[in-house]
Amino acid sequence: MHLIYVMRHAQSVHNADKRISCRRPDGDLTELGREQALRAASALQDKNIGRILHSPFHRAEQTARIIGERLALPFTEDVDLGEINCGDLEWRSDDEGWADWFKMYERWMQGDWNARYPGGESYREGYDRFNRCLLSIDSEETVLIVTHGGICTTVIPYLCVNAAALQGQRILDHTGMIVLEPYGDGRFICRAWNQVDHL
Repeated sequence: MHLIYVMRHAQSVHNADKRISCRRPDGDLTELGREQALRAASALQDKNIGRILHSPFHRAEQTARIIGERLALPFTEDVDLGEINCGDLEWRSDDEGWADWFKMYERWMQGDWNARYPGGESYREGYDRFNRCLLSIDSEETVLIVTHGGICTTVIPYLCVNAAALQGQRILDHTGMIVLEPYGDGRFICRAWNQVDHL
């Protein structure tokens, strides 16, 4: 069976600082984040993964690099895997900024195509680009995608034929994994959500 493993990146310094970081690519992994990536690599070593695709953000690239080097796998950047473009809310860490971020995030969670972050992207735009990456993957290969929590939790359930079963399972921990099986017609079966046994 050929699968797509979708992983949220390991913990970064911006996560530790509780920064909204959806546009700036910088942000190294923390020591904990590097350990999370190594643990994830161990969990993936017998999954027959052929290659890794990752977001251009440093936290995703570094997670992919640690796993790729540990498992001797090639890793390639894909700009479509970036986090939600939150526009004007970028780099804020105050409660009001986060409250505004979550208000729009809730609309994305509901599949509101027109919900747009001020100065950023709409749900339709985020959905289309993330789905474009998934559709580019050959159904006969097993791939690891290293990306971000916001874009995964809002888009992936709406791409799955068993979406109703995922409505209460939206949390995604650092290096938490989603397992997708291609179903046909651009849809997937979600076989697992937020696998974190390695942590």
